[in-house]
Amino acid sequence: MKKIFTFIAAAFMALSANAKEEISVSGFSPWDNCTIEGSTITMGSGYKGGSITIGRDMSSFDYVWIKFSNATGSPNFGITYDEWKSNADWGPVFASTTSELNGSGIVGIKLDKSTVMVNGNAETDGVGKGDVYAQHVQQLTIQGQSGAAEVTVEGIFFGTAAEFVADGGDVPVRPEPGNSLTLWEGEMVFDGWSVSSTVAAKFFEVAEVGDIIYCTVKGVTADYNPIFKNINSWADLDGITEQSKDDNHFEGTIGTADVLSFLKANGLRFQGLGFTLTKVELKVPANASVKGIQAETPQSQVRYNLAGQRVDASYKGVIIMNGKKMVNK
Repeated sequence: MKKIFTFIAAAFMALSANAKEEISVSGFSPWDNCTIEGSTITMGSGYKGGSITIGRDMSSFDYVWIKFSNATGSPNFGITYDEWKSNADWGPVFASTTSELNGSGIVGIKLDKSTVMVNGNAETDGVGKGDVYAQHVQQLTIQGQSGAAEVTVEGIFFGTAAEFVADGGDVPVRPEPGNSLTLWEGEMVFDGWSVSSTVAAKFFEVAEVGDIIYCTVKGVTADYNPIFKNINSWADLDGITEQSKDDNHFEGTIGTADVLSFLKANGLRFQGLGFTLTKVELKVPANASVKGIQAETPQSQVRYNLAGQRVDASYKGVIIMNGKKMVNK
C-alpha cells in the first residue's frame, strides 16, 4: 500500500511577496529505507522517499519546479494538496500530482488553481472546503517507484510561469491542427506487469476532447498488450476510446470531458506486456477547431525579463510573454 508522508516543516527562503521562492532541500524528511547526504537522495526499492512540508497558501505562484541531476530509477517529484480523496487501491489519500525525473534537467508542475476542495483534510473536519487546491499546498514529495532510485537536487522553486521559463523550464503549447506535441521520448521495455510509465499532467493542459494519444513502439511480441491506466490506481482509464494498434504503434482518443479533466489533474499511466515504448505524442486532428486552439493560448500582454521581473513595452532585449521567449527591439 502506498504510504502518505507526514513530516516536519521545511525552512523557507522568502525573497519577496511576488518573487520566485526557493525551498531548501534541508527541509527534506526521509521515510524508512531512504537517506539524504548533502543534496543527494537515495531511495530503496518499494516506493520509498520523503517530503518537504509546505502547509500554506501558494496561489500567488503558477508553477513549482525542481532542478536535478543524476536521477536514476525514475523517481517522482510531486505536490500534494490538503484534500482527502478516495482511492480504489489505497483508501483515503491526499490529492496529488507527480512527474518523473530522469538523468538531469528541470521538471515543473503547474499549481492547481481551478479544482475546488470538496472534503478538506480529514484531520481538520473539512476545513478549507470550497477553496481551490493551490490555497492548501500540503507538501512536496520525492519518491521512488517500485525499484531503487536516486537523485541529486540542485534546487526547488515556486514562481510564475515566466520565472519557470526563464529558469529553463518548458510550458506546453497546443499544436496546430494536424501536428503533434511530444509528451515523452525514451526507451522503456514492458516485459512484466510491474513495469509502468507516466506522462505528467502538465502536458494535458493544452489537450482537448478528440485529441489522440499516439504511442510509438518497437519489439512487439506475441503477448503484445498495451493499456492506458488510471494513474491513481491500477484500474484501466475509462474515456480513452477508439484504441487501435499495430506492430509500430498504439493509440487512443480522449473521448470525454471527464477523462480530459482527469488527465489535466493527474496525468496518465501506461502499462502492458510485450512491447518497448519509445515515444508518446499528443496529436491534434487536422480538422480540429482553430477556435479551440486560440482559447488555449494565453493572450496576456504582460512582459517579463529573463530574471522574472515584470517590464513594460519600452524594455529592450529578451523578454518572456505568454510563456514564450522573444526579442523586443
